[in-house]
Amino acid sequence: MRRRTALAAAVGLALSLTACGSGDSSAGLDPSAETPVTVQAGFIPVIDVAALYLGQKQGFFSQHGIKLDIKTAQGGAALVPPVVSGEYQFAFSNMVSVLAARDKGLPLKVIASGSDSTGVAGKDVTMIRVPKNSPIKSAADLAGKKVSVNTLNNLLEMLGEVAVKADKGDPDAVKFVELPFPDAVTALGKGDIDAMVTAEPFDTIAAGVDTRVIASPYLEMSKSSLTTSVYFTSEEQLKKNPKLFTALKAAIDESLAYAQSHPGRPGPSWPPS
Repeated sequence: MRRRTALAAAVGLALSLTACGSGDSSAGLDPSAETPVTVQAGFIPVIDVAALYLGQKQGFFSQHGIKLDIKTAQGGAALVPPVVSGEYQFAFSNMVSVLAARDKGLPLKVIASGSDSTGVAGKDVTMIRVPKNSPIKSAADLAGKKVSVNTLNNLLEMLGEVAVKADKGDPDAVKFVELPFPDAVTALGKGDIDAMVTAEPFDTIAAGVDTRVIASPYLEMSKSSLTTSVYFTSEEQLKKNPKLFTALKAAIDESLAYAQSHPGRPGPSWPPS
C-alpha cells in the first residue's frame, strides 16, 4: 500500500519540484570556448533518453559548450547516489525515484522534463505483456504469477500494482521479480516468467516474440498524458554552477523539441551499448 501511495504522489506532484533556469543560453557557458565542458550524465537504456543522444549528435550540447559523457544503469534509483555525491552532474529517472529520494531528505532538483505517457491504451510508454498463448486475460489474473520489473520497489512494480488493484485483483499476491529489460524479454518469450512490465524500446521488442498487452497502467490514473520522468541534479551542484545547468537545460529542451519534430530522424543504435 505504501508503494501505491508513493506512485499516486509521484503522478500528482509531477514537475512540482523546482526546475532550474529559464533555458536562456545567453546566461550559460561560453559556446566559443576551445574545449567544451565534459558533463557526466547517468541514463537508463530506455527510448525516453534517445532524444539526448540525438541532440548530442545534432550538436545542441556542443553549441552550449557541453560534451556529454553518458553512463547507464538498470534503474533510476541507482542514479540518485552518484548525482548527490557529485560523481554525475545530472541523471534521468522516473518521478517515483526522484520523489522517493526527496522524501528521504536527499537534495534533488529537477532541471528538465524527461518524457510523458501517451494516454493511449495498448500504445503507452509502459504496458504489461504476457505470452500470446497465456491464460492470463487481465491484470487481476496476475495474482500468484511471476511478473518481471527492471528494479524492485520502484516505478514499474508500482505500476503493476496499480493495474492489478484497478482490475479488482490483489496486488500483494503478485510475485514481482527483478530482471534487466533484455533478459525479461527473453524470459517472457521462453515462458520463464508469466508477465513483464515494459518500457520502450523493450515493449516493441517484446511485441515481436509472440506476446500481447493485458494492461496500460498509466491509463488507470489518467486518461490524458502524464509526466513520467525527469532529468535531475542536486541542490548543491545547481547552486555551485548555475550557468552550467542553464546551458544544460537549454540543450536538453532543444534536443527534446528536435526529436519531437523529427520522429523519423535516425539516431544512435538502440538500445545503446
